[in-house]
Amino acid sequence: MARKILAAAMVVILGAALAGCATNGYYDPGRSAAAGALGGAATGAALGSIIGVATGSPATGAWVGAAAGAVAGGVGGYLYAEHRNSQARSAAAAAQAYNYSPAQGTVLSIDRSDAYPGRVRPGQQVNLAMNYTILTPGNQAVNATLYREVRFGGSLVGRPYQTQVTNYNGSYADQVNYAMPSNATPGTYTVVSRLVTPYGSRESTSYFIVE
Repeated sequence: MARKILAAAMVVILGAALAGCATNGYYDPGRSAAAGALGGAATGAALGSIIGVATGSPATGAWVGAAAGAVAGGVGGYLYAEHRNSQARSAAAAAQAYNYSPAQGTVLSIDRSDAYPGRVRPGQQVNLAMNYTILTPGNQAVNATLYREVRFGGSLVGRPYQTQVTNYNGSYADQVNYAMPSNATPGTYTVVSRLVTPYGSRESTSYFIVE
């Protein structure tokens, strides 16, 4: 019986965590951040009470409730949204820019990474942009994973973002918005952008300031 209750509770956790994140399939960073900040504590308290009563163990309810609050609040605190990936240069144009020949094997490059605007206030969004190039001898499709990590004072802020894309030869522009919570600590934030493929990986760093 206790297992059934815990399973149901986890469903509630996931529902609460995701409720603020998407509307009709579109992520609204501002709404999601607010929902996470306000809903985390409420969800944790509710689940703690339910589980504590059902299992006859207030202590169990307390730690599960605390975990639920952390999960729900963490999901809503820092969110990535509006991911866009588009081709910036054709295979021929990218090969010309790199003076590429098939004899070179596979070439991977992060041509540029940016965080803009460079100065934001708590509650605002930062656009994390990465331009990268993939060139292979046979112009075969390459499965790539794109990562973003935001760090402050050397510590990870929120959760890393990752998405998978499949690209043929060419240069690509990738962007994702990052919503800062209303209580973000002022200072300089570091953005680590990574391109990871079966042929190797590349990394680039950019910065923005929260005022």
